[in-house]
Amino acid sequence: MWGASYLFMRHAVPYFGPVPMIELRVIFGGLLLLAYVMATRDTVGFRQHWPAYLFVGAIGLATPFVLIAEALTAIDASTAAILNALSPLFASVVAAIWIKERLTPVKLAGIALCVAGTAVLVGWTPKPMSGRELLAASFSVLATVIYGYTIVFTKVKLKTASPIGTSAGTLLMAAIVLAPFLLVAPPAHPLAEIPAIAWMSVAGLAVFSTAFAFILYYRLIADVGPVKAITVTLLVPIFGMIWGVLFLGEPITPGRIAGCVIILAGCSLILGLVRLPWARAAG
Repeated sequence: MWGASYLFMRHAVPYFGPVPMIELRVIFGGLLLLAYVMATRDTVGFRQHWPAYLFVGAIGLATPFVLIAEALTAIDASTAAILNALSPLFASVVAAIWIKERLTPVKLAGIALCVAGTAVLVGWTPKPMSGRELLAASFSVLATVIYGYTIVFTKVKLKTASPIGTSAGTLLMAAIVLAPFLLVAPPAHPLAEIPAIAWMSVAGLAVFSTAFAFILYYRLIADVGPVKAITVTLLVPIFGMIWGVLFLGEPITPGRIAGCVIILAGCSLILGLVRLPWARAAG
């Protein structure tokens, strides 16, 4: 579902524009999650956590969502999905600086692989990327920098909040923050002229790739724990490529495959999913 979000955005963003499309995503996704929280008698905790929700909604959700949407006006869904996998890299760096989480040699090796994989992904293409495409790719990377910071911020500032309540609260805050920007960034086309496929893509983005995906994700955390649950994010670039190839006709290039494999290998080391042979022997 998260991998499909790039497919949905690629279909919808030319018609809606980045800001209106993301506004629809966060407001409907947030309202659906709020309904789920109320139905399960959970709590959002607006009164206690609204300042942190506002920060995460504005900086940690609205900003990277819009950056990725803007990137998808120039680069394809597969490239954007692969670059999204860099989040653990920046989270590990922020955690080392903020909460003094040690950067082990294994994590440093993972960071080096992620950097190398990004260089391969961007540099090994059938034709050189244009300036606009490179700027778009930098938007995707900047979004993962923000995600990395937000992961640590949430761990520090929202550790007493309900996880599913946090998702609902931050999405609704993102909708509130984005609303005024619709005045200066209206839809790219009149709403009556937007085709059904674009509306269906926004619905899929809000319902399946946001609300329903979060419900399943937090159910998974409860069942198998957060460490195992976070590993599902490594499937995002793989399925992002699959949906891009199947439904958008995007090519599978050697550089794309190599970049994806190297980045995922680096993220696996950073997340502690695998250990290097010398590290295992030392242990």
